Amino acid sequence: MEASTKISLSTARRRPIRPEKTLSVNMKLVLFVSILGFGGLLFFLVAMFGTVFISLFSLNSSENGQMGRWVVAEGFPEIAEKYLPIYQEAGKKYGVPWQILAAIHKVETDFGRNLSESSVGATGHTQFMDKTWLGWDYPGGTKLGDLPDSIDITDPKLIEAYGGYGVDGNKDGKADPNDPVDAIHATANYLAANHQSGEDWFARGGPVWQYNRDYENYVLKVKEYAETFAKPVYASGSRFSSGQFIWPVEGGTISSSFGLRFHPIKKVYRRHEGIDIAKPAGSPIVASDGGVVVESGPSSGYGWTIVIDHGNGFQTLYAHMYPQDVKVHVGQEISKGHVIALVGSNGWSTGPHLHFEVRKDGQVIDPMMLLPSSKKLKEEGPE
Repeated sequence: MEASTKISLSTARRRPIRPEKTLSVNMKLVLFVSILGFGGLLFFLVAMFGTVFISLFSLNSSENGQMGRWVVAEGFPEIAEKYLPIYQEAGKKYGVPWQILAAIHKVETDFGRNLSESSVGATGHTQFMDKTWLGWDYPGGTKLGDLPDSIDITDPKLIEAYGGYGVDGNKDGKADPNDPVDAIHATANYLAANHQSGEDWFARGGPVWQYNRDYENYVLKVKEYAETFAKPVYASGSRFSSGQFIWPVEGGTISSSFGLRFHPIKKVYRRHEGIDIAKPAGSPIVASDGGVVVESGPSSGYGWTIVIDHGNGFQTLYAHMYPQDVKVHVGQEISKGHVIALVGSNGWSTGPHLHFEVRKDGQVIDPMMLLPSSKKLKEEGPE
């Protein structure tokens, strides 16, 4: 069929070309405009998809960069140095701060120095239950997730089939919880799967809490180690941020510092996730650095709160203001030192002050790590 209908090359060359010469000027103009329009459309589509591709690539690079903006602190133990590349590699791959992986490794097995099976059957460097590792859809086992030893939980195909969190991190064909590379990658996989964007990694109901739901004796212990193992590096993360924080209230007094404290209203010991700066009502509160206002609204216990995003995973939170004293709105771009509100005593408060928090990659950190050190702490005054 193809051979009988194919026009020969010589025949094609002998086709008359006279009709092309008889095209009118108007037809030529229409043809030219059509070709020009099609070329413009093609250029627009290429440019648009190119921009989207570059934006996505830049976003991924920025997110990975956030994970790398934690540097090893002096408190990082020497015994764990051999695992540091594993923490950092797994953290970068799954978008989890590496120091959290190190802290879990410390709390669970003292960096692999105690690999005995737990009382409920958890095993390995970061203590996984069999069915959490292999997948809870796997039939049988105990209610807590222990499986018979005859079942090979290290088989990557079984893990994929049953939706477990086990990972063959070193690509040796086995996902072994007793292998530190596999275990640490699996922990990062689990934490990432249970983390919501912008969420504090150590919040009640958050990813570390999901790993072990004992908030006081487990989550806070992991948090304490994580804060000891690494310190954040703050640098300009957008066209608004300068790379250096300033005090959000000029001349105020620190009435409550970061960490465990006796709550003045609830009368129980609780972790204080920021610092309180006492200052008379109506005193100006300024942006600690430039950024974009991403939250501004009422919050239970905190009165009115404002959150500013500074880029590179850093955010600051300001609390206890009254709504009528707020000077900014969500989406507003502000520079360092811009007045955002006035000091109030809204919410759970015993007197006018600013509650100030700093977050890095969703993790609340001590603001004193980044603020200028000229101000002295004074543990008194309203909270």
